[in-house]
Amino acid sequence: MSGEPADKPEGLQSHASRRRRALRVPIADIPRASVLDESIESQGNGNGVAHSVSNVVELEPPSGVMPAVDSAEDRDPTEPSLRTEPDPLGEEGPEEGVDEADLSDPSIDVHFSDPPEQRPSNAPQPEGRYSEPPEELFLEDAEVLSRSDIAPPPDKAAEMMIPIPKPPPPPTDSAGAGPPEVEADDDGPWHEHFFGEAYLRTVRTATPKEVAVECDFIERALRIPVGSRVLDAGCGLGAQTVELASRGYHLVGLDISATMVSRAYDEAEDRGLQIDFVRGDMRDVTFEEPFDALLCWGTTFGYFSEEENEVAIRQFHQALKPNGTLLLEVVNRDFMIGSQPNQVWFEVDGAVCMEETDFDYETSRLRVKRRVASHSGQQNDRRYSIRLYALHEIRALLERNGFRVDEISGREATLGIFFGVHSPKMIVRAERVPGPFSADADTPPPPPIPKGALSEFPPEDLP
Repeated sequence: MSGEPADKPEGLQSHASRRRRALRVPIADIPRASVLDESIESQGNGNGVAHSVSNVVELEPPSGVMPAVDSAEDRDPTEPSLRTEPDPLGEEGPEEGVDEADLSDPSIDVHFSDPPEQRPSNAPQPEGRYSEPPEELFLEDAEVLSRSDIAPPPDKAAEMMIPIPKPPPPPTDSAGAGPPEVEADDDGPWHEHFFGEAYLRTVRTATPKEVAVECDFIERALRIPVGSRVLDAGCGLGAQTVELASRGYHLVGLDISATMVSRAYDEAEDRGLQIDFVRGDMRDVTFEEPFDALLCWGTTFGYFSEEENEVAIRQFHQALKPNGTLLLEVVNRDFMIGSQPNQVWFEVDGAVCMEETDFDYETSRLRVKRRVASHSGQQNDRRYSIRLYALHEIRALLERNGFRVDEISGREATLGIFFGVHSPKMIVRAERVPGPFSADADTPPPPPIPKGALSEFPPEDLP
């Protein structure tokens, strides 16, 4: 063995004379396979070494992969070529026709057999071979799939089509979802049982001087002679009722709360006055004799629903004599909404009272959440609401129910003067219009012509 190469297996060339035919394929594109039974035979006498390879697994190239061009350098065929640079052993660098960018990718020399034969599209792919990628579905295809002429058959539609979620249910009626017009509980509407002993422990009673100032204003606003019969509707504790009775007027007090009526009766007895106090509802009360004037003081109007508030005004009309006077005191809506929502708290006898108020613009009601917490740890929560009126609303309510509004005051100190949003109250003086109007009438009679405003052709029966 004088340095001549040993016998080589058929189909292999010597290391010195063989020119490398390499296929550079990115590692990610190589099919799953392995090289088995790799053996190396070495013979030589120290002057040279010969290598041989047996049992090399030949792989079929994937579709679209082309063999690389021949290389001018010789290399051990058993040594894989994994490099990112041109072969440093090359004579002239990369061969002609080979892009240097392609040589920068990691690659492995793989031997392939003849190109694969054409297989039917529906034939199963051999193990270890990539399948053809699915076609992409673009947005334009969505319009085609929605056409009725290519829609799937009805029996297969449920399986092939993606189910479309059902639309949300329609919103519930807003009237039922919101708060009720008049708060109520198991015992009934709030105003029927609210004004009891627990309520009286949380309110401050007016001083005698404050009551005297209010009654001075009431006398000047009513403009009725002493001795006239006056109905105090919603009299409460009867502070104004007792004071007016002490000034010579014949008073009847009406309130829905038995506790209030009892307290008012005790106050009249303590002062030696004979006053009739009646427990009743201003929406449904009938007296044998009509009154010269009717007083509704202390924001006791507006507790009911819209229809029931109007019923109460018609009851006022029935309780008065023709040309009788109504004096109605309510909160000014335009003044109140400027401070809403609001939260106040104050200490009372053995407890703390907190009120959260907010104005409901849909119903024009002031809604109040009242919480009373005693020092012993007990807590009582109640809710109530009051209908607040603007000036044009209260005027329209009275005029369509048999009254003529002739004077509006903003507070006790400004008789006959109203400052709009700057007046906390509306003290409305109205006269009962003479005529056939009653609670059963559908429309009120037209208001009489004010004095000094006669038409150009007055009726013959006018003086």
